[in-house]
Amino acid sequence: MNLDFSDIKVLVIGDFMIDHYIMGESNRMSPEAPVPVVVPKEEYSIPGGAGNVAMNLKLMGADVTCVGCIGNDIWGEKLLSILKNEGINTEIEIIDDHPTTLKQRIYSGSKQVARLDTEKIINWEIDKDTTDIAENYDVIILSDYNKGVLHNLDLFLTLIDSSKLKLYPDNRLEIIIVDPKKDDFNHYHGVNIITPNLDELQKATKMKIDNNESIIKACKKLIEEYCIEYIVAKKGDKGITIVGEDNFVKHIKPHNVENPDVTGAGDTVIAALSIAYAKTNDIVFSAKFANTAAAIAVSKAGTATVTIDEINKYISENE
Repeated sequence: MNLDFSDIKVLVIGDFMIDHYIMGESNRMSPEAPVPVVVPKEEYSIPGGAGNVAMNLKLMGADVTCVGCIGNDIWGEKLLSILKNEGINTEIEIIDDHPTTLKQRIYSGSKQVARLDTEKIINWEIDKDTTDIAENYDVIILSDYNKGVLHNLDLFLTLIDSSKLKLYPDNRLEIIIVDPKKDDFNHYHGVNIITPNLDELQKATKMKIDNNESIIKACKKLIEEYCIEYIVAKKGDKGITIVGEDNFVKHIKPHNVENPDVTGAGDTVIAALSIAYAKTNDIVFSAKFANTAAAIAVSKAGTATVTIDEINKYISENE
C-alpha cells in the first residue's frame, strides 16, 4: 500500500533551530585535557527542532507551513534558505539581537565527542494577523522544545477563533498534535494528541514509569486532567503505547534496528503520526506508520529525515 499525503496541509508552530555538524577524524589526544584532537573533514547544516519536523513532513509529501521565530543572524538565514529551497512555506519572524538556536555537534569518525549549544529563551508572541491561519490546515503540530515560542498558555485562543473551537469532549474542528517538553501539561490542555517520551511522561505526572502498567496509569491521569484525546507514549526500543479516552489501550511493537541513532527521532514520529492521522483518522494505523518512519530515521546518523518512498518501500518489504 503506497500512501499519498499530497492533499494534507500542515501548520507547524514551534521552536525552530539549526543543527550544524562538524565531521572529522582524530588520531591523538590533546596534551591540554583528556579530549581528542579532531581535524575537521566536512561541515554541514540541517534544520533542527520544529525545522526537522517540517523537513520530514515535506519529504513525506505534505504541504507545510511554518510559524515561529529565529534570530537575525547567519544561522537564521541558513535555516530559512534550506526550508524555502525545499518548498516549505515560512511565516517565521526574524528578530534582531536574538540568536537562532544552534546545536553544533563535533564527531570523530562515527562518534560524537562534543556538542556546543547557542540559545536564548524568548517569550515570543505570535503576530495577531495570523489569528485565522489555523482554519486553512488539516492538522496543527506544536513542536515544543521549550525555547519560548510556545510559552503562552493562551496560544490556542490566539490561533483559533474560540467560537469555532469545539471543546472537549466534543469533536474538535482541527487536529492539534503536540510534541511536549514542558513538565506542566496544562500548557497543552484540550489538544487531540500528545507524544511524550517516558521521561517527559514521568516528569508531567510525577509518577514512576517502569512498565506498561505504569505508562497506562500515567497516561490516563493526564487524559483526565487535561482533556487530551490520545497520548502516544514513545518507549524508544520498546515501541509505542497508545492510551485514549474510554480505556482505549494499544501497544505497538518496535522494529529492530542495529546501532540506532535517536537524534531527532521524535520529530519524525510526530510528523508521520500527524499526516497519517489527518489522512485516516485511525490512531492505531497512524502510530504504526510513525513507528516505521522512526525505525528508518534511527538507522541513519544524526538528525535524519525520512521520505515517503523510504516508508512505502519498508512497508512493502516487511508486510
